[in-house]
Amino acid sequence: MIQDDKRQNWGKIAAFAVVAVLVLVGVAYGVTYIWDKRFGPSDASAADCRLAQQLFDRAQTPPKDDAAAETWEQEIRQVRYTQLVDQGISTEIGHYVRWQRAKATGQGHLPTAEEFDDMLDLAIGGCENSGVDLNIPALPR
Repeated sequence: MIQDDKRQNWGKIAAFAVVAVLVLVGVAYGVTYIWDKRFGPSDASAADCRLAQQLFDRAQTPPKDDAAAETWEQEIRQVRYTQLVDQGISTEIGHYVRWQRAKATGQGHLPTAEEFDDMLDLAIGGCENSGVDLNIPALPR
């Protein structure tokens, strides 16, 4: 009789543990999903990612003259604002262009390795599901 009571108790504990684990897994999945949607890369379209690659390629040749570099940056910004739908990838292109300009002209903020890696992760991650693989060269040091 005591044996049966112990088995029933262990059975109840096991059932409770299984339910608790399932609830915790569900909560962890939900929190991860919401975190990724809020703070992770956005999902850009294939068209946006192809245009992004063109803009990253164009950013490889910034003018050294500050006035010419300003015009160059404005032209890229105009394309970003008028043709890109995904604002996440547009923002990452903007960072990259500003850093390329700063490197070319010697004026402005250059990124730390961590800032550059964060930009790279968000840009590449934003195009991950689009079928377009971004090739973003490292900034020359």
